[in-house]
Amino acid sequence: MPTISIIVPIFNGSHYLPSFLESLANAAPRDAEVIFVDDGSSESVLDLVPNDFPAASVTKLRNERNRGYSVAVNRGFASAKGDILVQLNTDLVLDGRCIEAMVDLIETSPKVGIVGSKQIFPTTGLLRHIGMAFGSRRHRHIYSGMQANHPLSCKTRAMQIVSGSTVAMSKQVLADIGPLDERYYNTRENLDHCLKAHGLGYRNYTCADSLTYHWVGQSGPARFARAEEDNALFWAEWTAKRCVDLNRFVDEALDHLIGIHPQLIDYRFEPLSLCRSCDESILLDCLEQRWKGAGARTHHTRVLNSAHSKLWLPMEVPYRAMMNPSPYIYLVDRISQLSENRMWFEARSRIVKAEIVMDTTAVVLTTRDLLALYGTPLT
Repeated sequence: MPTISIIVPIFNGSHYLPSFLESLANAAPRDAEVIFVDDGSSESVLDLVPNDFPAASVTKLRNERNRGYSVAVNRGFASAKGDILVQLNTDLVLDGRCIEAMVDLIETSPKVGIVGSKQIFPTTGLLRHIGMAFGSRRHRHIYSGMQANHPLSCKTRAMQIVSGSTVAMSKQVLADIGPLDERYYNTRENLDHCLKAHGLGYRNYTCADSLTYHWVGQSGPARFARAEEDNALFWAEWTAKRCVDLNRFVDEALDHLIGIHPQLIDYRFEPLSLCRSCDESILLDCLEQRWKGAGARTHHTRVLNSAHSKLWLPMEVPYRAMMNPSPYIYLVDRISQLSENRMWFEARSRIVKAEIVMDTTAVVLTTRDLLALYGTPLT
């Protein structure tokens, strides 16, 4: 059996730390080494770690000043003795098999690089993501907002990049790719690490059996203090080297939906785009492969000038659009933007048999499934 070291960088967030520690105590193997690294918190976070924490050994380290996530994790890496290294954010609640499932994947699959977890929104129970992909100019959380038990949400996949909030890798992988780049303060260091592993021929995975509930960014204002600099550094290094692969997941979702509703392939859909993102072009390319001429039939709206997080279709498009006898495929940045349109979709259901909504995280659903997702199903 491999030995396991768990590295936990901490910067404030003491409100969420007790629930994380309780879940870690349930998820960590009893023979694991746990290393807590306080990165100069203004709160007494290490005092919250119980003296009798259930692990083979517990180490508490402290940086005298806040030096950033990469520095804190690397200090833990340097102290770790295990064959497999697990790094965890503290704004998580871990499922009992979270760590075990990642370790099992590393042990049983060939050439595994970095393994991440499936993440769920703790407030809604919906999927936060099951890995990440690159769009044209940014990375995307895949299938965000979909039901957590949807078949696409329950599939372990090899991916270019995975979330850095839960990460596992062998010590050999770390030796090959090196520690986290300490030029990154609090963001993008995980993407850089994943692409280095990918470039050496390793296969990164998001493990569907490793579940976490993620509160996201609970360490205070410092969490995104140098995000712009980190982002500029990352894209300067990787723009020409990374692969745009969002289309892979859009294609997977479209194929899944058509597999359930094969009659959809015969519909003459008209895309109705409410996207603000340049990844609209990726969605349209995927549609064109299945419905020839769809791109030429696309209706564009002017939502770029809207400050609202929700899109109310009767306010965004002309009334005549509601009466269009052709079915729409609604293109949005996030499906949640259309969650308050029951009146519109109910009216459309009396005109057309089926319509589709898709977003730039690769979610593809019928509008009936969308309303059911938000608790207002059509009868």
